[in-house]
Amino acid sequence: MAALSLLFLGYWLPDQVQETIEVREVAIAVPPPPPPPPPSVQQNVVETPVNLQIQGSGPVLQMVEVEPNIDIAPPEIPDIVTEATQWQSLEVNWDAFDLNQLDSPPSLLTALRVNFPRSLSRQGIGEVLVRLDVVIDEEGRATLVEIVENPYPALRGEIERLVRSSRFTAPQKDNESVRARFIWPVEIKS
Repeated sequence: MAALSLLFLGYWLPDQVQETIEVREVAIAVPPPPPPPPPSVQQNVVETPVNLQIQGSGPVLQMVEVEPNIDIAPPEIPDIVTEATQWQSLEVNWDAFDLNQLDSPPSLLTALRVNFPRSLSRQGIGEVLVRLDVVIDEEGRATLVEIVENPYPALRGEIERLVRSSRFTAPQKDNESVRARFIWPVEIKS
């Protein structure tokens, strides 16, 4: 029974007590404006003329004109023999073995990861075959010589990135590592 009476008092008391809100008016004084800056003092600049004509205290020199009479024989011109400069070619040496000349064809060691351009996917193109002229060095790194066949120029950047990141087994000729050059067909899918 005591619990019911406490429950009843809990519902009845909040209606009996009213909260009073007191509002006070606060007067705020505006701070005075800052004092004006002190007046700037300008110094009067007096320009004095500079006299560049200075009288020396030494004796006065007189100039005498002399006509030179000098006879000099012309110098002998030496005979200089120059050799033709032997310039070295700055071309890249693409000499390498064909696949049929190797002991076994090099194997691709890395996975082919190509980000297929969205512009081609939107056109409904999902698969592209490109042919690349590549050189594989003695350590298995691939270098792109030329893109032989690429029907979509939007793939050029991805093709270059693909070749840079590709690694092969080192090409072997008579059990020695050599360079190999071949046409690499790559099928790119979206």
